[in-house]
Amino acid sequence: MRFKEILKISGAILMVVSMVSCDMLRTAEQDVEAVVSPDKNPKVTYTANITGNSVTEGQKFIYTIKLDKPIDRALTFSAMQTGGTAVEEEDFLVSPVILQPYTTEAKLEIEIIADDYPEVEETASFEIGIFGIAERYLINPESTNPIKLDLKLVNKNDPGKLTIAFEWPDHSVDLDIVIWSDTEDYPMTEWGDAGATGNNPEIDKSIWLADPPGTYYVNIMDWDEDPFTYKFSIGHPNGTVQFIEGTFDRTKNTYVNDLWTAWGGKYDSFRVLKVVHTGTSFTVTKL
Repeated sequence: MRFKEILKISGAILMVVSMVSCDMLRTAEQDVEAVVSPDKNPKVTYTANITGNSVTEGQKFIYTIKLDKPIDRALTFSAMQTGGTAVEEEDFLVSPVILQPYTTEAKLEIEIIADDYPEVEETASFEIGIFGIAERYLINPESTNPIKLDLKLVNKNDPGKLTIAFEWPDHSVDLDIVIWSDTEDYPMTEWGDAGATGNNPEIDKSIWLADPPGTYYVNIMDWDEDPFTYKFSIGHPNGTVQFIEGTFDRTKNTYVNDLWTAWGGKYDSFRVLKVVHTGTSFTVTKL
């Protein structure tokens, strides 16, 4: 009799253990599944306003961003630079955009800055999309930052003028350039002083294609700060860029001094560049 009771108790214990084991197994199987799958979240498409990968200074590269269905959360889209020679805020500007809740479209802009400074072609690589970790989970995984963009930033020169940029290493020193005309109509005439502003670089665009053909000179006003090294970056109307470098030193070079009187006094200005204007183009040489 006691033996039968023991068997009943043992059977009951085995049944309880079996039920608990099954519940634990069922729970474990459910835990390995994703709590919420992002596969049904909205998909993102990107459409650019410019084809190819070449953008000229002054242009804006615009991506239209669309969701295939709205959500109740805001999404922030941006462009992150991943490489290239261009520098943000000097060569380009990125304007992140927030796609508001319950909307499906926004525009992301990359502006190529027109700095009016002659320079060689630069490059910039970008990844475009969502960079917030929490926000990425709100869109379909197939749409996570699919855009990789490699841009060429093309320099733009003034098509009707010769752009002359003059720079030197020591920004605490004030140097200037002025332009003289020596054409048949205007022999040795003070022509332009836009390069005498206190900036570094100084930029002058006093010589136009519409001006009389002939010879022009670019003169340095050194204000007794020599010797110093300098660099001229010259943007021709046809889009080409020319660079001329040197050292200005009165003790080692003989410069022609044209006294500048346009400001009411007499100020030294030394010829360093010669510009020959043919009527349709310019040839610039170092003196």
